[in-house]
Amino acid sequence: MSVLNNSTCNVSCLPTETSSNFNKSEIEPKVAMILRLCISSLICMAGIVGNLMVCIIMFSNRKRSAVNYYILNLAIADLGILLICYPFTVIKSNDPSGWPLGKFICQTLYPLSDIFYGASIASIVAIALDRYKAIVHSMRRKKTLQAVKWVLLFIWLSAFVLIVFPLYFVMTFIEIKSERYTDCTPLWPTNISFQIYVTSLSVFWYALPLCIILWAYRKIAEKINISRELHKDIRKQCYSYYLRSNKSHGESTSSGASLTRASPPKNKKFEDHNIKALKILVPIVVMFALLMLPFHVFRLSQAFLLHLKDLISHPWLIYNICTVLLLANSSANPIIYSLVSHDFRKRYRKLFSFRKPVKHMDELCVVPSTPLRRKPQSLQGNGHISNKRNKTLEDELEK
Repeated sequence: MSVLNNSTCNVSCLPTETSSNFNKSEIEPKVAMILRLCISSLICMAGIVGNLMVCIIMFSNRKRSAVNYYILNLAIADLGILLICYPFTVIKSNDPSGWPLGKFICQTLYPLSDIFYGASIASIVAIALDRYKAIVHSMRRKKTLQAVKWVLLFIWLSAFVLIVFPLYFVMTFIEIKSERYTDCTPLWPTNISFQIYVTSLSVFWYALPLCIILWAYRKIAEKINISRELHKDIRKQCYSYYLRSNKSHGESTSSGASLTRASPPKNKKFEDHNIKALKILVPIVVMFALLMLPFHVFRLSQAFLLHLKDLISHPWLIYNICTVLLLANSSANPIIYSLVSHDFRKRYRKLFSFRKPVKHMDELCVVPSTPLRRKPQSLQGNGHISNKRNKTLEDELEK
């Protein structure tokens, strides 16, 4: 997690002594370090188990939809953060001015691990936009699935180009054998270049994704509210039209009472699924916004406040707290699924009981394609509404 370690707390954050003679308590108090390692280890183990379960559930799901692939991609990216980035974080935070893994890992694998960080954020954005297209624009499932592979490819390529690729030019392995000193850190040519890099990451991988997600969910909520009101108005108009029609024939209105109480079952089902999808995805966004904010604030402060170590007595302690919050963000999604989604809880129980999993993921995978406007149900007997009258009613409602 090179961008989360060295680009955040580089040489200006550390004591000036070499690794052979500086006191580690200057970086982080021992009690805080033990507490941090215990909490982060528990969070990491819970996240690994939870995201593995999500991957198994997604692979076993027979209903292939775009949002399923994005959730699977999010789980894989979070697993990469927990299994690959977290060990690098522990090694670096334990001895910020020491690097025991050699030159190849320092200059190749260490920067590459940050691709999971970008892929996780981009997957959340993809889920939000997919729900926006499915609910607001009723995009067809087949057409969406054809574009999924290109979206996933774009997610990983953009994460590599914007986050990882610049680090290959500055990541440096430093070894002073006479002092038994080794370090792996990006050496930026100027402080301005470092500030540009950090600012671009905070803008393109936090502020902009958050704005896109909030905009998409606002449109989704507006669409659901409009759909509710429209269906309610249609039922009222149908009942009112039925009363006028039957009144002219002297008919009883007892059968019409059931018409106003009844809601279109198919549209009602889609409404319920859309609301459930919104309830699942909103907590994911809230957790992302809250848990990622401290890290970005600290990173920008370290980039633009050149004497941060003079202002804060233990900058690495604050940084390590931010990394624990990052781990919590990668571990929280499976917990959110299990708390909010009844279908996920059912699948979790099936997974532990070694039974065949349920076939559908209705709460997340529904793609409503039915129109919001429906023709009034035909009424039998003397109060029968003709097709011409149905068309007239629809024209009135559209106006």
